[in-house]
Amino acid sequence: MSEDIKRTAVLNSAIEQIRNLLDTHYHSIRKAADESFTDDESQSEPKAKAALSVEWDALSSAPKVSVKIGYSVRYKDESEATVDPLQAKLGIGGVE
Repeated sequence: MSEDIKRTAVLNSAIEQIRNLLDTHYHSIRKAADESFTDDESQSEPKAKAALSVEWDALSSAPKVSVKIGYSVRYKDESEATVDPLQAKLGIGGVE
């Protein structure tokens, strides 16, 4: 099998699998983006994100093409405190 034929076959398989995975998980990814947007006022609009990876057997004459999709919701939280050990020793509190 020529390298061009194998390359075309690998690309076509990967593209088809990516399309199928995005089609299958589209609503879940969009829903996750929408739910995280509701809880995060720092965003101007919801951003849907998905990570894809493609692997194939590079030296095989009949390569197996594997595509994986990952998506998740990212939540952030913060806390900050100034600690003054001298005030704590005096019984003034020491934490703002």
